[in-house]
Amino acid sequence: MVDRTKPSRLRVFAESELQDCQDYFVEIQSDSTLPPNEIITASERLALIRSEIDLRHSDAKHQQTQRLARWAIAAGMVSLTVAIVFGVAQCLVNRPTRENWPVAIETPTVATPTPTASPSPTEKAASPSPAASPTASPKAKPTPKKAKAKRKARRAARPMPAGRTTDEAANPPAPGGGHGQVWVNTEIGVYHREGSRFYGTTRKGKYMIEQDAIQTGYKPAPKGP
Repeated sequence: MVDRTKPSRLRVFAESELQDCQDYFVEIQSDSTLPPNEIITASERLALIRSEIDLRHSDAKHQQTQRLARWAIAAGMVSLTVAIVFGVAQCLVNRPTRENWPVAIETPTVATPTPTASPSPTEKAASPSPAASPTASPKAKPTPKKAKAKRKARRAARPMPAGRTTDEAANPPAPGGGHGQVWVNTEIGVYHREGSRFYGTTRKGKYMIEQDAIQTGYKPAPKGP
């Protein structure tokens, strides 16, 4: 049995043979009537057999892990293939067919107008001219007094500029101002400096520093007559 269980021969043993050898050397190791050298040899062979059994178990676990990994990869590839096929099928189902395409809009034909026939020379000669009609009376020229009255009416009806009607308010100057401040007319978006007749007198406005008014977007008022 010692010769059969050499390290070079343990690889060819089956699992059952290794188990039998292990049981055999366990019995020899536990028998105290045998000589010490046989017990030591049995212990050495028992250690070799157990290491071989452990190595085979680890190999079996490694192979099982590899099989599981291959199964997982195969399952992932199948799932990916199914997802791709399903996506392509959805695209084909949702793709509009030629029957559902919108009908091309016909461009309306614009009829070109035909030129009207020009009157013949005889028709031109037959039609009376306005100068030759006896009912046409010369337009009376207006008298100088009427012309002056019309010019006055036009001047009265002419609207005043928006800036003047807003600025020329007969209000007393608002309290405050001075010290480099300007009066901002918030209604038309301009400002007046100190000394102007509209400084603090418009209906809507406020005092501001000139630099702040410029940054806000207000512009200086144009100089009036």
